[in-house]
Amino acid sequence: MKKLSSITFSALLCFTAFAQIDIKEINKSLVKIEDGLYASKYEVSNKLYMTFLSSLKNSNDTGLLTIAQIDTLRWRDKYSYNEPYIQHYHKHPAYQNYPVVCINYEAAKLFCEWLTAQYNADPKRKFKKVLFQLPSESEWIMAAQAGDNSATYPWQGNDLHNKTGEAMCNFKQELNDTIKFKGKPPIGADITAPVGSYYKNNFGLYNMSGNVAEMINEKGIVKGGSWRDKSEYLAIATKYKYDGNAQAFVGFRYFAQVLEN
Repeated sequence: MKKLSSITFSALLCFTAFAQIDIKEINKSLVKIEDGLYASKYEVSNKLYMTFLSSLKNSNDTGLLTIAQIDTLRWRDKYSYNEPYIQHYHKHPAYQNYPVVCINYEAAKLFCEWLTAQYNADPKRKFKKVLFQLPSESEWIMAAQAGDNSATYPWQGNDLHNKTGEAMCNFKQELNDTIKFKGKPPIGADITAPVGSYYKNNFGLYNMSGNVAEMINEKGIVKGGSWRDKSEYLAIATKYKYDGNAQAFVGFRYFAQVLEN
């Protein structure tokens, strides 16, 4: 496991006083995968990522802020022409619980370093010392399988819809498919859906397949498929490459290695 550099870690500690994370929510988000390894129930949301950006802004560290910046124009690329989201997706309160996208691999790594510093400095933390990180591919697979090594998807069976026709996750469906996610009432998802949508797996993790493709600790590799991907990308075993730059279909979730209980 790669440790934080002393320079980066010192810089991150300088703005712990500016952090506004809800430590109770972070504690509640952690789900045990195996001894010493936990994963977030949810993909990192716009709300949490904006807390991170606010902390960087308050620290006046322009170098780190440049790395972490959201590239909203990625909504305009050849895969994702969604002009209104350029202005609204990352700022409007209606999208605060949607997964953050349009950030690059380095930004996701920096977020995990920041969250490590914030968490370990909070007296109300659940564990004494934790290292937040992007998962390895094997860790991500373990989390998605949720104890069933033969699982094709993070849910039971090989069907992409339940008996009432609702999709099990958020993906690019074929003509006439029902595009719904779990809610009261079910609501159509044209791009991403809130991070707690659809059906959790047996570990209690949401959207391990679909919604946004999730970064792992190998740059340029994502797992799980996304809202713009067809069904073949949803299988737990599938991975695909991209350039590691910000994309409107790529996000991440944090995993946590408990170093001291």
